[in-house]
Amino acid sequence: MRIGLTFDLQTDPGDPQQAEFDPPATIDALEHALASLGHEAVRLGNASELLAAPERLRDVELVFNIAEGNGSRCREAWVPNLLELHGIPYVGSDALALMIGLDKVLCKRVAITSGIATPTWLKIDHPQELPAAMGLRFPLIVKPRYEGSGRGIDAGAVVHDQAALRRRVAWLWQQCRQPMLIEEYISGGEVTVLVIGNDPPQAYPAIQRPIDPVSGLSCHVAGSAGPVEHPLTLDLALDHHAQAAAVAMYEAVSCRDMARVDFRVDAAGQLFFLEINPLPSFDPAGTIGLLAEYLGITYPEIIGRILDAAWCRVQGVRRYQISNSRSDIDRLGDE
Repeated sequence: MRIGLTFDLQTDPGDPQQAEFDPPATIDALEHALASLGHEAVRLGNASELLAAPERLRDVELVFNIAEGNGSRCREAWVPNLLELHGIPYVGSDALALMIGLDKVLCKRVAITSGIATPTWLKIDHPQELPAAMGLRFPLIVKPRYEGSGRGIDAGAVVHDQAALRRRVAWLWQQCRQPMLIEEYISGGEVTVLVIGNDPPQAYPAIQRPIDPVSGLSCHVAGSAGPVEHPLTLDLALDHHAQAAAVAMYEAVSCRDMARVDFRVDAAGQLFFLEINPLPSFDPAGTIGLLAEYLGITYPEIIGRILDAAWCRVQGVRRYQISNSRSDIDRLGDE
């Protein structure tokens, strides 16, 4: 097929407005993966470029959308809405699921309604709303309400007293000018689960993220120039629990085709929902690449499974479930 690629290109990694955008290497990797699967990729760019030249959509049969948008809590919905207006099918969740996934507070409420544990939290719309007595236990972590993990969360996000909390809230307000989520910080480890497919979706094995030993945060947000930690024993019971919770959130948000679900795990092994990302990173060095390495398959094969899920959904075909065990992966590769 001729498959359009929609994306926001990161041209300046130091620009906070581009924190969620994809660097050229990620776009190249996705384009090469599609080519290795026998497809022709057509770069369409972002929502503004589609608005300027919508006629280019006539040349594609399907769009692989990873466009993030910028400056709005509905930013991830821009491209899907444009594609639907033009009747072009696309890979990934629709506008509503993307907007829910970007709203950390709304996701917490969905998790609670779905019976999935999440850290105790509160939200404020402005620093002046920060109460003196919150009913939360320190340490706490402060997050912007409508951003991914790439913006507004770094090693300084975890605070240990009221004075540090007020400083962090004031700093984050200056950076993002949006409501904030304040939640109890769960010490321990972090796992992420990739879910692919529809009717039914399939959770893949949980991946333990490396932890920065100084901040205790995942290295993908805190960064780490030195040694990292892997504090969890990721046994079968924890893996199954994480997979089941990930699918429950995926279905509650009505995601399509793929999503990544993140959890913290405390010292007692209890799982706490952090966020769901229906528009996960396609960096080959990120979750998708790590999962492919764990399963003994390639990055393009993971992309192929996502693409297959989307195309079957578009065509109204119910797809058989692919096993995620290593032995079955080898067998399926020969079919």
